Amino acid sequence: MDPQVAVVSGALFGLMGCVAPAVLFERALRGSRAVSLAAGIAAMGVTFLTLTVVLLVVYTSTNTGFLEFGCALVAAFLLFWGVEAIRAWRAANGRPRL
Repeated sequence: MDPQVAVVSGALFGLMGCVAPAVLFERALRGSRAVSLAAGIAAMGVTFLTLTVVLLVVYTSTNTGFLEFGCALVAAFLLFWGVEAIRAWRAANGRPRL
């Protein structure tokens, strides 16, 4: 796998892993009562399984580009949640939304 392909696909799969908890986060940020602890735990389980399966498939299917793929996956995941943490902090402190 080319390094550019590994980085781009890793970033895309990292963002894909954020989808389930991000939906719950947006509901909670808007003040919806439809968010529960069970839904949060299920969303984290879906994220864990998704990212683990993706890493396992890439690890078994190719012998090159795994490090680039994994680093891009983790970086995109952490960058997404870093931005969401800033949004949550602003919402908690009465600042306008981004």
